[in-house]
Amino acid sequence: MASLGDRAAMAPDRHPGGAVSQTGQFETDTSDMAAVHRAIRGGLDAAPDYVAAATDPARVEVVGSFYDNLIEFLHVHHQGEDEILYPLLEQRCPHERESLELIDAQHRLLEEPMGEVRGAIAAWRAAPSEATSRAVIDAIARVDEILTPHLADEEALVVPLASAHLSAEEWGQLPAHAMQAFSGDKPWLGFGLVFEQFDDDQRERIAAGMPDPVREMLVTQWMPAFDAFIAEVRA
Repeated sequence: MASLGDRAAMAPDRHPGGAVSQTGQFETDTSDMAAVHRAIRGGLDAAPDYVAAATDPARVEVVGSFYDNLIEFLHVHHQGEDEILYPLLEQRCPHERESLELIDAQHRLLEEPMGEVRGAIAAWRAAPSEATSRAVIDAIARVDEILTPHLADEEALVVPLASAHLSAEEWGQLPAHAMQAFSGDKPWLGFGLVFEQFDDDQRERIAAGMPDPVREMLVTQWMPAFDAFIAEVRA
């Protein structure tokens, strides 16, 4: 993985005039980041219950698929931040380099534990047992142990910088990147989990801002698929 400084050097500076401002010139709504974090944490925190309760092969497949796709969602979420968010902030907020490097280092710390979760899930799905089930729970707990302080630091240190120094169009590249980069078999899972965090007004506002084909796909395909699958997971 390229260092934060390397990525910043490669990133195009789309800040008007290329100027650096410590106070920033935007007031971009970045509240959706907290919703993404709550969605991910909620899924991870449920692992002991979901995994332990999966005692037959069909149930193991459902829960295993849920966590495979949740870890992929976490991966593309961080990848989008690495490729879009942090390089721009590194350029525009050099006075915050220490904070940005802290978050960047936390991302790298998560790579190996996330790989261990994927491996544990594959072993569990191939040969369900008390031992392989416990391995999944333990692997997810290791991710959660690192992720919890990371998300708190990100919301405290990085999200306010993004609000002040990124335009709404730049911030909007993050969900678009996640959709395009997602390699799991349930691209609607992360979106559905995040959508659950919003109230009705927020959902309507987000849907209204989507292009017509995307909104139609959301209503007719993604949300019905999410609702059916998540009901199985939580049964």
